Amino acid sequence: MRRLTAALVLFATPAASAEAIKYPVSIPQECFELARREGVPTMIETRYQAVKARLKLARLSGKDPMVRDCRAAVNRARQAYETANRQQASTAHLPEATVQPTDMMRNSNVRTSDR
Repeated sequence: MRRLTAALVLFATPAASAEAIKYPVSIPQECFELARREGVPTMIETRYQAVKARLKLARLSGKDPMVRDCRAAVNRARQAYETANRQQASTAHLPEATVQPTDMMRNSNVRTSDR
């Protein structure tokens, strides 16, 4: 059963989002005490450590309030990261006039002495 859970966790995560993460990554503040208790580093430095921490969190009982809080914090952090990536990707594809509206506002034909 544990192997099945581990396989699902590993393959359920999209590969594109895993590759885009820049390490090292700090775990959410709500998870620090749980990480210390379970022997997980608070600074994730490699993808391997991230997978191990994710598997450890998946195996822990949801009856523990620290585990529930940590899972919720990880989900919020993941959503914030994905939202930031989507916004960054959408601004990268905007036309130049949209990205730099100050150039459109500038009126270079009017001299200051004419004002």
